[in-house]
Amino acid sequence: MDWRRRLKRGFSLIEMAIVLTVIGIILSGGLLAVAPVLESSKGNETNAKLDRIEQALTLYVIRYGCLPCPAEPGIASGTANAGQSHGAAYYSSGCTTACDATTVATQGIVPWVTLGLSEEEGRDGYGYRIDYAVTAALVATNGMVRTPPATYPAGTLAVAVSAANDATAIATRTKVSSTAAYVLISHGVDHSLAWNVAGKQLPDPNSGPDQTENSNGTPFVQDTPVKNAGTYTYFDDIVRFRTAPMIIQLCGTNACGNPA
Repeated sequence: MDWRRRLKRGFSLIEMAIVLTVIGIILSGGLLAVAPVLESSKGNETNAKLDRIEQALTLYVIRYGCLPCPAEPGIASGTANAGQSHGAAYYSSGCTTACDATTVATQGIVPWVTLGLSEEEGRDGYGYRIDYAVTAALVATNGMVRTPPATYPAGTLAVAVSAANDATAIATRTKVSSTAAYVLISHGVDHSLAWNVAGKQLPDPNSGPDQTENSNGTPFVQDTPVKNAGTYTYFDDIVRFRTAPMIIQLCGTNACGNPA
């Protein structure tokens, strides 16, 4: 009858502690298993959004013969000029003579208004604004129009890879491209140097030199992730770029200077 008496008086504090400990272990194990799945999902969402932005950029080139300027990153969502390209003035369509210097020398964020996208489509899977840099000459009228039979405009943005993800001198890094027309950047899981919807730039908790390069483009860095959290070598940015000939070929026949 001892067990009946124990049921009547309930669990002791020690027994409750054991039960809670077991539950905690089970839950923590489950969270550890779920975390990589969630991270992969957000990465896939980011790449899907980058696909959509690249499609919108190609359509913009087909329609206007140029690429748009970036939008200013420091403007909060819902306020005047948020998401609009900034040239000599803010604009929602067409070409301009040059991008405004406040976009950090033609680097800012994706101009979702100008590209006809929703604001949410201009943010990565982690909820932060996607950076966009463009070659200055390609925002002008006919800047992205080919001259037949084989003369293409050229980008000037450099994209490099640093296999060691360390402080290797920029000049010695292997270049993926020296003629990118535009570069798109998601600042990844740690959001280092990403811009939020309030127009504020986040700090870099890992002080990764390659992540810093992606905030100033000297050059941009495209590399495999190195996720040693809190270390100098950390890198998780997702970077896309295209050259002018690549974009113009996507325009198809009888567009962007391509023959019919």
